[in-house]
Amino acid sequence: MSSELLILDEKPAARYLIAGWRRQWSDGGNISSGLPQYLIDRLGARKIGRLGSEIQKMCYPFQVAGTHDAFRPATAFQDGLPSVPMHWDNDFYAAGDGLIIFMGEEPWFELELYAEAFFAAIKELGVEQTVTVEGYNGPSPPDLERRVGCVYSRPEMKETLEKYGIQFSNYGSGARQGPTVGMALVSLAHYHHPELSVFRLGSMAPMYPFTTSGNQQVGIVTDYRSFFDIMRRLKVMFGLDLDLSDLETRGNAESARLQETLERIGSSNANAKEIIDRVRADYRYTPFENPVELNPQLDRTLEDILRNRPETSEEA
Repeated sequence: MSSELLILDEKPAARYLIAGWRRQWSDGGNISSGLPQYLIDRLGARKIGRLGSEIQKMCYPFQVAGTHDAFRPATAFQDGLPSVPMHWDNDFYAAGDGLIIFMGEEPWFELELYAEAFFAAIKELGVEQTVTVEGYNGPSPPDLERRVGCVYSRPEMKETLEKYGIQFSNYGSGARQGPTVGMALVSLAHYHHPELSVFRLGSMAPMYPFTTSGNQQVGIVTDYRSFFDIMRRLKVMFGLDLDLSDLETRGNAESARLQETLERIGSSNANAKEIIDRVRADYRYTPFENPVELNPQLDRTLEDILRNRPETSEEA
């Protein structure tokens, strides 16, 4: 693979990849930008590579009118002298236990070129399954498990995925809707790289259609409960040795704070209380339960015991 598309400094043992993007559309609850970065920091993951110079040159604008520096490449100076070249961050990290983490920036142009480099990394590293993590905002009871939606690239993946408490998306089937970057990569993998297993998990972070007295929208900006609900699925699915207690604690604390805020608003505003109550009544999600799979040998042993058990006595 040309270094203009992909640069890998090393190729550690890899089985799974978790990918997210900064400054992207589908980043409700900071799930896409925050969850991969949390894992990188928590696991002490080391950078092993990046998408190459052609991606930086072809996939991004220098600026977008009216946005100041939000979409310009990063750079730095020291005592007036350039110390860091202009760059866009699309980096791969090794976290151990066969886990690779990708932390990128959503491309503005040439998505197919970006995908070519991204899929090349998957192939060169020998990744077996890739998940893109994203989020969207919506009214949902903060004290309940988050709703996690899924799209996937290969038909045979569905039987496994449906064991993990997710809802399969019909996004775009009723009317024209543009894909998120995670959905787009799943679609490109399905049609152009059928050998790859790529899926997207999208969680809904609580956000309500009214504001506080300080004019702040009522919701959770960084939704650690979504982080937790996504990662407990991936922990079991990928067989990862991860301690998720910190995410669970943070998620429960944030959710409790939002629940208190909703109760306070509802006690003084009848219209808001009606919305809050209706959201709770209408909320639907598929709960996550750890799948229990018997060892095949144990399963056969139990079968033999049942088959060979003595007949039940029919004496009075």
